[in-house]
Order: sequence, then C-alpha cells, then structure tokens
Amino acid sequence: MSRENPFAKLDIASLSASRAPTKPGYAMTGAAKTVVRSIEDLAENTKKLMEGEVIVELDPQSLDASSISDRLSDDGEEYQELKQAIQESGQSTPILVRPSSDGQRYTVVFGHRRLKVARELGIPVKAIVKKLDDIASAIAQGQENSARSNLSFIERAYFAQNLLATGLTKDVVRTSLAIDEAMLSKMLGVVEVVPAPVIKAVGAAKKIGRDKWLSLRQLVLTPALLRASTDRVANAEFLELSEDKRFDDLHDYLKRYKTKSDAKKPKATASAKDWVSRDSSLSFSMNAKSKKVAIELSNTEAKPFSDWLSSRMDQLYDEYRRSKPEDNGD
Repeated sequence: MSRENPFAKLDIASLSASRAPTKPGYAMTGAAKTVVRSIEDLAENTKKLMEGEVIVELDPQSLDASSISDRLSDDGEEYQELKQAIQESGQSTPILVRPSSDGQRYTVVFGHRRLKVARELGIPVKAIVKKLDDIASAIAQGQENSARSNLSFIERAYFAQNLLATGLTKDVVRTSLAIDEAMLSKMLGVVEVVPAPVIKAVGAAKKIGRDKWLSLRQLVLTPALLRASTDRVANAEFLELSEDKRFDDLHDYLKRYKTKSDAKKPKATASAKDWVSRDSSLSFSMNAKSKKVAIELSNTEAKPFSDWLSSRMDQLYDEYRRSKPEDNGD
C-alpha cells in the first residue's frame, strides 16, 4: 500500500450526482426503467470508489462490523451460494474497510457477508482500506448494498432508520439509498409503526415489496391488531415457518383477526368525511360517532401538518368556543 492512491480524495457524496450511461437492453418505460437505471448508477458509483485501489489480505479477526446494521438476516440461500462460491473459487471481490480510531483495527464499510464467510472458512479476507468519515462511509455502504445485495424493502427501511439514529441527516439517507423524499417517508412510516420484534421475526422478506408492508402498517395501527401481531410472531408455530412464508402468514392472520373482531362489534352510527389538499400532499379522513371522533392524516405532509396543528390547538379551540353563541359572555 505504499504507492499513492489516486482515489483517496474521491468525494463519495457527489458520485450519485454524476449519472453513468445506462446500458442498452430491452425496452422499458416508467418505474421499471427508473429502478434499473438507479441500480446501474449505484453499481457504477461503487466501481469508481474501488477502482485503482490496492487489495490487501487481512485477518478477519482484526475487523469490526459497521455500527449501522442493514440486514435482518444473512443465512439464507443467497448466503450459502456465496459461501460455496468463495470456498470453490476464492473471494473475487474485495470488501471495503476503514481504519478504526485506535489505529489497530478496521471497521467494515461493506462486505459483511464476505467477511462472515472468511471467518467461517478460516481464511484471510481480501479488502481495500480507505479513510472515510461517517457520512461517506454510510453513503458507500448504502449504495453498494443497493447495487449488489438486492436488499428488500424492509431491509432498506431498517437501514434508513439506523442511519438516522446515528445522527445522519435525511439528505444523507436519501443519497445512500438513492431514493426520494416520498419513498423515505413511506419506509420510515413502516418501521416506526410496525414493532421492531415483528420486523425482526418476519425477517428480510425478500419477495415482499412496499405495498404489502404499507398494508401491514395500516393493520397494526389498530391497537388490537398490534397486540395480535406481537403475539403471533412469538408463537412457536410461526417461528418454525421458513422466512419466505412468514410475512404472508402474519398478514393473512391479521386480516382474519380483523374480520372476526369486526363481526363481534355492535353496529354504531358513524359519519365519515374525507378531504384531499389541492396538491394531493395531504389527505384527511374522519369517522365521527356521538362522543368519539377518529381523525387520520396521510401522505407526505401528514407529519409536518400534524405538528403545526398540535402547536395551535389552544388557539383553534378558543376560536371554536367564541364561535358558539351560547358560550358568549359565560
């Protein structure tokens, strides 16, 4: 590692801004074309980061995992295939590490599964050592995993939540995962509502996309279904299911539970009202009974508008009281 590193000062955060040419392929339009282009761009960014670097062999025991977890499980079929490939042909792609603050160890930026394989096989791990700060490291980890590892929707959401928990900004998270503000909002909406024990019990759910997770989120907003979900995932029968069947089992169970619960409820007279802002960024729905009103705000402006509304409740209630003729002067 004595020769000068021509990419040592590479600005990782700017890589996502310089889009690489998309490879020609079959005709695609709309969302599918956008997804493929994003993945190709991320792969190109990682290639730029690693290009021209010196590969060294390190003792796996001298490496520590990243403090930001991005996986819910890594012992599935893909991992076993990776392990077999490395065992038969060796490690073809190096991992990326950065020196730890003590100068004696290294912290993995990406390549945790390759490191795990090396440890299990008792062999050195091929790595590239690069000095990166926390933000650059997070961006590199997110972009490499998005491009190479095909993280599921819930793993990406889990990673986004963990990035924010370390104090990184939403701008860094969006850059790391190559997503827009609306998608980040949906991801956080799921991981902030669905309990962590439920997410961890369900696992990576590789075949389950955004819409199904949003559907599960909507179900567990009901307190009774929230309790039912945590009870279900703690059941031995559920844990014996293969990981690819757990989400559907839980989702179907909650829908059946909801149907039974609704059938037992006495019918109550209720009125419903709905409203959508002109720019479609805020949706309002209200179900009113005689002494109980349930209000739900949704879409991208739901959280900031609810904060604004909460801060003005005293003022709005006073205005409401003044509008009632019978209260004037009392």
